[in-house]
Amino acid sequence: MSHLEPREIMKRSEKAEARKEQWRTIYEECYEFALPQRNLYSGYYEGKTPGQDKMARVFDATAINSTQRFANRIQSALFPPYRSWCRLQPGNDVPEDRADEIGQALDIYTDKMFDVIRQTNFDLAMSEFLLDLCVGTAVMLVQPGDDDAPVRFTSVPQYLVCLEEGPYGVVDNVYRKMRIRLDVLQRQWPDATMTEELTKKLEQKPEEEIDLIEATVWSEEMQTYCYHLVYSKDKKANGAVELVYREMKVSPWIVARYMKVAGEVYGR
Repeated sequence: MSHLEPREIMKRSEKAEARKEQWRTIYEECYEFALPQRNLYSGYYEGKTPGQDKMARVFDATAINSTQRFANRIQSALFPPYRSWCRLQPGNDVPEDRADEIGQALDIYTDKMFDVIRQTNFDLAMSEFLLDLCVGTAVMLVQPGDDDAPVRFTSVPQYLVCLEEGPYGVVDNVYRKMRIRLDVLQRQWPDATMTEELTKKLEQKPEEEIDLIEATVWSEEMQTYCYHLVYSKDKKANGAVELVYREMKVSPWIVARYMKVAGEVYGR
């Protein structure tokens, strides 16, 4: 069984981004007036200089304050920082005579789960995730960590992400555009297969940034999620190569849509 070729990944990503462009106007205005400091629609990826003033057209802070307050209330109600905000309990299928025994075991697992979460950046990432949810679509990437941070939570600005739905309106495929320094590439993906071109660039200009497509695509044939990291010299997918390929039982992406309408992929 084979997975999608790099050129096909690039084409599907471009089509998903073209569909998302229909939402650009409404999302751009929302971010400009309600979340200006998190606004990537302001031109960062279109060549404008990072660090520019994003408050030029904001003359009233009502929308900004309300959005922040709304996200804070959701977090304090559902995921309060430094607190155990859920508990694992025996289900209805557990026999009554074993419910207490299993409940005690699950309490141990609950404590261990929150011990792990407290070693991570979950609270900060969830705060950013809920701010994006206020606008309509929030995306979180959950990855294995190391001894210092057992799990890595990354709230990815939805500007960088394009989505494709599968059956029943569930998000199956996620495409993320990335810009990363060459000297960071192999540190972030130790299993990356470097091409001769990238190896030469790394030796000559390690600080140079390159554009990548990170794609997680469900394979019906293989019954698994296929993770791809693809590099191309240009947007036309000329010389597209796959730097990383992995197979996953579950998607590493958590996608939440607020006021999602049937037939539309993104939230409002």
